[in-house]
Amino acid sequence: MSKLMRCLYCGLLQDEPAGVKVCSRCGGELAYEAPPPPERRGSYVQVQMELDQVSAPAGRTVDRYLLVTLRTPKSIPQEHRAPEKAVRPVMNFTPVLDVSGSMHGDKLAQAKEAVQRSLHCLQEGDSLSLVTFSDKIHTVLEPTSISSRLRGQVQSALEEVYAGGMTALCAGLELGIQKNIIGKGSSNLILLLSDGQANVGETGVELVGQRALEARKQGVVVSTLGVGADYNEALMVEIATQGGGRYYHIETAAQIVPYLTGELGEAANLAAREVRLKLDLPPGAVLAPLSALYPCSQNGSEADVTIGDLLLDQELEVPLRLTLMSPKEGLRLSVEGELHYTSPAGSRLSTPINRVTVRVCPLDGYSLREGAVRPVVERVAHQMHANEVLAMSRAIERRDRVEMEKVRNKLEGVREYIELLDEKEAREIREKLLYDMEVVEDSDSLMAKRSVSTAFRVQRNQRDFDK
Repeated sequence: MSKLMRCLYCGLLQDEPAGVKVCSRCGGELAYEAPPPPERRGSYVQVQMELDQVSAPAGRTVDRYLLVTLRTPKSIPQEHRAPEKAVRPVMNFTPVLDVSGSMHGDKLAQAKEAVQRSLHCLQEGDSLSLVTFSDKIHTVLEPTSISSRLRGQVQSALEEVYAGGMTALCAGLELGIQKNIIGKGSSNLILLLSDGQANVGETGVELVGQRALEARKQGVVVSTLGVGADYNEALMVEIATQGGGRYYHIETAAQIVPYLTGELGEAANLAAREVRLKLDLPPGAVLAPLSALYPCSQNGSEADVTIGDLLLDQELEVPLRLTLMSPKEGLRLSVEGELHYTSPAGSRLSTPINRVTVRVCPLDGYSLREGAVRPVVERVAHQMHANEVLAMSRAIERRDRVEMEKVRNKLEGVREYIELLDEKEAREIREKLLYDMEVVEDSDSLMAKRSVSTAFRVQRNQRDFDK
């Protein structure tokens, strides 16, 4: 049986090559993959770090991209599950529903049905609260522990909910956060549902997003569900991004039930919580996330990337930009680290993150494609594409011409980057990027929402619940 070997440069894990001791992908040095130390053998989240270009020119400040892939199992090992008396850790759920005039009819009926169905995803000891907003905000259900009597209480409360008025989305979100914090459990989720434009109270993308960020800092995840073609996708993405949650675009009322209950079901059965990457960087290097979904802080050569929660049976790519400041010829600049997370049983676990290495080459004769690892470049290019689509959507919503121009300037960098690929792949990505940018600038169109939704899914890798 062949042993697994890891490339110390691009990071690929591969079977031991017969008679060859160099990486099949980048030509880098291979080393046998060592088993984890005994104290880490209970760790069940897999992690692999890959590098897009294993070479860099001496004396030039350059960007290289790390792609960290996290994988969770379909089920958690018995020893890391919640205690036997609890199927899982305590869940605290707050739907925040738009009940403005545009929600009248089937959309409101489906939203009510979704709240009723959410009770099937909750267990005794969990907490449910319900907030609605139009031009007024209302607590339909105070934070209440799940019990056999709650179903009737929810039904009676929902019978008093009617559609009408305008859309005080920010105030609704604020009240939802307040109620969720009161009922705080091990996992805390707010799902904000809206089909229209915020037009009462605070409507600024950045300021509304700040409310979700404050909730995230208090251990509350905020996800959003946009219904139809008339809501503000940039605002819903901002709330989900700052709130560490997920953004879903749906087009029909019939999708409300599966998406609301699907999001709750996954959030109630997490594989890992409080997930963080801790990376050791070369001296003077700077690390930055490609996506705002994954905030990063740095202290000297130590970087800390916040991932948030991971779902069961999930594969998540986290792209990171590594800036090397005028490295000297002949150096080998390596990055490695650890993944830290909390299991449903409350144990704090860690997994080693493999090393990747950039070799610094003489500037004379260095070419752009030298050391490029094309399978990684292709995946990074798709992440860049998604990031610029979301950035343009946000800039257009803010009517920020300076920011829009910055995004357009960055597109030149994306186009240059994809030249590392072969001509056919590069052309396909260029054409798709051009199409998405044109579509997103028509911010009122259904096609814009589809492009923004697709871009967000690239970064978050979330599921469709109606398939």
